[in-house]
Amino acid sequence: MNTGASIQLHAAIDPLLASLYDGVTAANGFQAFIEGLVESFGLKAVTLIVHHAETHEVKGLWLSGITPDWVERYALDYAQEDMLAQHIVASPVAHFYASNLDIAHPERIPHSRFFREWLEPQGVAYAAGAIVLREGAWCTQIILQRSPAHPAFTRTEVDTLDLLMPHMQRALQMRERFADLQLGQDVLAGGLDLLAMPALFFDEHSRAAHLNRRARALLAESSLLRLEDGHLVASNVEASRKLNYEIASAIQASRGDAAPLNEVVLLPRPDRLPLMLMVAPLRIGAGQAHGAALVFVFDPDDAPSLTADRVRKLFSLTDAEAGLAVALCSGRTLDDIARERAVSLNTLKTQLRSVFAKTGTNRQTELVSLLLASPAYFLAERADLH
Repeated sequence: MNTGASIQLHAAIDPLLASLYDGVTAANGFQAFIEGLVESFGLKAVTLIVHHAETHEVKGLWLSGITPDWVERYALDYAQEDMLAQHIVASPVAHFYASNLDIAHPERIPHSRFFREWLEPQGVAYAAGAIVLREGAWCTQIILQRSPAHPAFTRTEVDTLDLLMPHMQRALQMRERFADLQLGQDVLAGGLDLLAMPALFFDEHSRAAHLNRRARALLAESSLLRLEDGHLVASNVEASRKLNYEIASAIQASRGDAAPLNEVVLLPRPDRLPLMLMVAPLRIGAGQAHGAALVFVFDPDDAPSLTADRVRKLFSLTDAEAGLAVALCSGRTLDDIARERAVSLNTLKTQLRSVFAKTGTNRQTELVSLLLASPAYFLAERADLH
């Protein structure tokens, strides 16, 4: 390869690195990176695959210039006949090898079934590849292909590709860690959406990363709380200062630091009881340095309510028994309920004895306490989740 072409290849490294590291968090992963490889190195196709050596499970696959069915055919029928793959497996990892430069007898390739049935039908003449990472049974491989119309790979190109290798290793490991972290956050977010009270999840930078439906409604309808650049701000300056201090302290505590926590911040409201904001530290996952915090908002004037349907399902009650239990939790007496339903007091007492038996309680106070501490009280209704 001439000097000018070599300079062009090295100049292409920087944009490739940018797309590679963008792939850590991109929804389509390293797709832009492998398409950049095709353009920068004049390739026909690129395959980047993360697979399990024993079970053949694939947890990462990015393709450009080749279809998934050809990749599947290779894995199931032709991999064992690939001379370049055999060379790569037997050689040190994290280095690129080319079919026309590194295998012992490249002239034998055109006489193989692999060439006739897999390479030739796709118009592949040359290939280069590497094992990027080997972590236990998991293996990350990359294969680059050229057609007969392309030139063979040069040693300068292979050496230039090797410059990408440490960055590819780092980016792949970062994406794996990011995926684990994102999964934990997604599970947490799903759990918060089930709550009937407003709940907010704050990341390590004290920015709101997720608000459940009730929290979004609270911020939309009330002037007491708002988000500014992702940070929670209260209309009351003193409460706002205290709230953000407690959120920061909870994030610090979630990292394992011994930060003092007050946990509850009261937000004054004219002529009403104050909003109660409970701040709690949250560790995303074992071994993670990322801090996080949760804020739950409780409005004494708008507390979650029980529904007969949820109580019925939770404790296997009849419709009448569930309605009776919910009515008792609202503060009504048996006499009140008898009048409202136009039933006898004895009928209600019979239903109540059945409720006691099914809930494991003996008195009305025990029943009310049980229901107000149950998921039937704290979980949002299905219709509220959308």
